[in-house]
Amino acid sequence: MPPLRYFVPNGFTGLSLLLGLGSVVMSSEGNFRLAAWMILWGVLLDKLDGSAARLLNATSKFGVEFDSFADFVVFGIAPAALVYYRLLPIGPLLGWEKPALLATSGLYALALAVRLARFNVTTGGEGIFYGLPGTLMGAIVATAYLTWDKYGLPERSLIVSPAVLVIAAGLMVSTVRLPKLKLGKNKVMKAFTVCNVVGAYLCGPLRILPEYLLGIALIYTLGGVVYCLMNPSAGLDAEPESAPEPAQAERLA
Repeated sequence: MPPLRYFVPNGFTGLSLLLGLGSVVMSSEGNFRLAAWMILWGVLLDKLDGSAARLLNATSKFGVEFDSFADFVVFGIAPAALVYYRLLPIGPLLGWEKPALLATSGLYALALAVRLARFNVTTGGEGIFYGLPGTLMGAIVATAYLTWDKYGLPERSLIVSPAVLVIAAGLMVSTVRLPKLKLGKNKVMKAFTVCNVVGAYLCGPLRILPEYLLGIALIYTLGGVVYCLMNPSAGLDAEPESAPEPAQAERLA
């Protein structure tokens, strides 16, 4: 019987996995708005399980593997299902037949599986992601749909959704570098980061301001990638090709 403190982060992980499964069910039943919010709730829980594991000194190899399973469901299968089921009835009108929708959705899920497997056997610089995180890609897909839904944009604009999945798949398995979200020494950036984290944890449960959540996700992505491009040596201080120790492994892939 493991110490009780291990049940806290793994409980968050388990709930995240269940939300991913629930999101798939909601998408299959046509409740796309709730399906997208469930993905975002999974994002918030994914951040909590890692923080709880570090605060409680409850990191473990089991936790790392369990987290990967949950991530695959909530950030891989659930976003793919959201796009697939939403476009299935209107796909032919937009030029996307069922096989094409299946292929693009499957490619996205496959790319995340590859990323998670690669992440579990390799490690890189302490402050850098190699390839964009599946958590971030899932958040962008979900918030983009919720923003589209909130403002009642024309259905024809959904024609780009499968292409977005393909691009996201490529970015997840790429070598594009992105700084990990950490509190730095700059007081302005620290305050900006804290405010946005608090804002996300307020907007998510209240199901409000998806456009704000989409905005901060895109700003972090674009700003981080540009920063790494302008600083080629960032994150290149350590790239050992060996499995990370459980106590050192990041729970966010």
